[in-house]
Amino acid sequence: MHHRYAIIAIGALALSAAAGAANEPEDVSVDLGWNTLQLHASQTLAGSTPAQYSAKNLFDASPAKAWVFHGEQTSRESEQIANPATLTLTLAKPSPLFAIALTPGYAKSAATQFQNASPKSVTISLYRAHEDKPFEMRRFALSYHAREYSLPQLQRDLETVAFTNQSDDKITGKSDNALNTAERLLLINAGGTEVAKLELKISAIEPGAKFTDVAISKLRLLDRQAGQNSAEFRLARFIARDLEKAARQLAASPRCLVYTEQNAWPLLSDRACTGPAAQLQQGQADQGLDDVILARKDAASRKYQVPFAVALRDAQASGAGGNRRLRLSPADVAGNELILGKNAGGQLQALSGLALTQAFLANRADGYGKAYLQPQGSPYFFFAYARPQFTPDKDGYQLSIYGPAGRQEAQWATK
Repeated sequence: MHHRYAIIAIGALALSAAAGAANEPEDVSVDLGWNTLQLHASQTLAGSTPAQYSAKNLFDASPAKAWVFHGEQTSRESEQIANPATLTLTLAKPSPLFAIALTPGYAKSAATQFQNASPKSVTISLYRAHEDKPFEMRRFALSYHAREYSLPQLQRDLETVAFTNQSDDKITGKSDNALNTAERLLLINAGGTEVAKLELKISAIEPGAKFTDVAISKLRLLDRQAGQNSAEFRLARFIARDLEKAARQLAASPRCLVYTEQNAWPLLSDRACTGPAAQLQQGQADQGLDDVILARKDAASRKYQVPFAVALRDAQASGAGGNRRLRLSPADVAGNELILGKNAGGQLQALSGLALTQAFLANRADGYGKAYLQPQGSPYFFFAYARPQFTPDKDGYQLSIYGPAGRQEAQWATK
C-alpha cells in the first residue's frame, strides 16, 4: 500500500490484556418491545465486573457497552480464529425478519475501536420453529478501512501489536476511519418466512492494533411488520423491486477513471473518457498476479484515463470487449453488507460492500504513467474500488456509483 499518514495518538482505553483471557458461555434474555429474545453466547469474555462484556450489551443503548469474546488466531498471519463464536437468538414469537443491523467493534472510544478486533466473517443461519436444520445460511464479509503504520512506533506505544500483516518496519491494519464504526445492514429472508431462531457465527476477525478480543457493539433485528415504515425496510424493498431497472439506467451513463502523475489515486468522474484509445496489456506485476496495465493519456488535460467499463469485474459486467456494461442484480447486493450512514439531512444512506471494479492501484514508482487493475479482494483497498451507493430521494432511494474518490484516505461520512 502507498500512503502518506501521520501516526494517530494511541489512548489507554482498551480491553484488558488478551493473553490468557478467559471466555465462558452465557445465557440471557432481552425484551425488544415487539418480541422477546433468549440469547446464548458460546463465548463471552470474563470481565472485571459481572456482565461487563455480556451479549445483553448488544441491545443496550450505551455506546460504552459491547459483547466481547477473546479470539484465538490460528496463526500470527491468519484472520481465521481457532475458536469461532456463535450467538444464538431465539424469538418468543416467530417473526418475518428482513435484516440484521450490526455495529462492529468496540465503539466506546476511538482507542477501544482501534486497539480491539472486529468480526470479519459473519455467517447467519435462520431456523423455522421446531426444525433443526436452517432454511437459510448466508455468509457476510465485513470490510474495514486500513492504513500503514510504523511498527517500531506502535511497539513503543502499545508494547504488544496484534496486527497480522507485519513486514520490515511497516505494518498495515485497520484505521480510525469512520467506515470502521459504521453500522452494517445484512439483508436476509427475502421470502418473508417466520423465523423462530437465528445464529450468528464469527469465524474470522480483523485484529485490533493490540488485542484479538473481538467486539460487536450493537445488534438490531428488523422485522417486516414492526419495521414496515422504517428507512431500512424502504431500502430493502428498493433493492428487491427496483434495483435492476435502476442499474440498467445507470449502465447507460458514461464514466471515466482519471489519475495524474501528481495524484496517482484514481478519481471516478461522470463523463466519457477523452483522448487516445486505452492500451491494455496482460502482465505479471504484483507477486505473480495477472494485472491489467492501462495507459491512456489525454494530451489536452495531461490526465491518464481508464473507461469505467474496462475496469469492471467480470462478475459485474455483461457483454465483451468494447461492449462491456455494468450488470447488477438484487442477489448481488443482498449477498454483501450495506454500510449505513446519514446524509446532511439525517436521512439513511447506504454504501454496498460489493466491489464493481477490480482494485485500482496506481504505480507511483516506475514513472511510466501506468495503473494496475488487480484481481484481488483485500478490504485494505476499499477505496480503490467502485461500489453501489444508495441515497434517499422523494420516491424512496436512488442508485449511484461511489468512488474511487481520488485519495486512499477518503471517508464516507457517517453520523
